[in-house]
Amino acid sequence: MRKMLVIGNVLGIIVILLFIIQPFSTAPPTPKVTSGETVIPVTEGSYCWDGPFSGKCVDKKYSSIVAMAGEEQSASVAPGENVTVTFKKQPKKMVAEQWVGDSHVETVEVKDHSIVVPEKEGIYVYHLVAHWKQGDGSYVFSVKVK
Repeated sequence: MRKMLVIGNVLGIIVILLFIIQPFSTAPPTPKVTSGETVIPVTEGSYCWDGPFSGKCVDKKYSSIVAMAGEEQSASVAPGENVTVTFKKQPKKMVAEQWVGDSHVETVEVKDHSIVVPEKEGIYVYHLVAHWKQGDGSYVFSVKVK
């Protein structure tokens, strides 16, 4: 009886750990985007992800990257401020684009999980694509530099 109780406790701990670690997730992690103490809202985009038992691709349709960012409020940041992007599971690679309006886009450097916003005032939309061994995910957030 005592042996069964020990085995039951061990199995219970393993099950709890599996749900905490979430190895069965079929979606990439969502980043936490911050500037100082300000948490910047993020919109999740399309992704492909392979879990241990299944995989899937989800195509989220938006008319543009800027429209995708419009789902959340732009966060106010100071000119030249660092915006930090962190994931619970860090990606192997992350690329970022900066959009101003619907037509002007340029690649921006991601250094030490951070992006430096411009000195010039305005609304800037950032499109991130993160790559892991299991797949990739895209995300958008916007900032209002003032």
